[in-house]
Amino acid sequence: MAYLPQTLEQLARIGVNLEIGEGNNYLPETLEQLVRTIVSSGAHITISASNHLPGTLEQLARIGGKHITIRV
Repeated sequence: MAYLPQTLEQLARIGVNLEIGEGNNYLPETLEQLVRTIVSSGAHITISASNHLPGTLEQLARIGGKHITIRV
């Protein structure tokens, strides 16, 4: 089941750790905003590398730093 980006944003604001698995269809801009929210809340996010271009993953890594894990 895919969740709306707004639901994920709200969870991120609360400070929960999130995992975005394989097959996710979120736009790169949506993921970037989600990672920014995760960083500001001090939480952690894991994102599957499938379906994402290397440039997108690199940008997410720059934004997320130690708050992101990219699963290959």
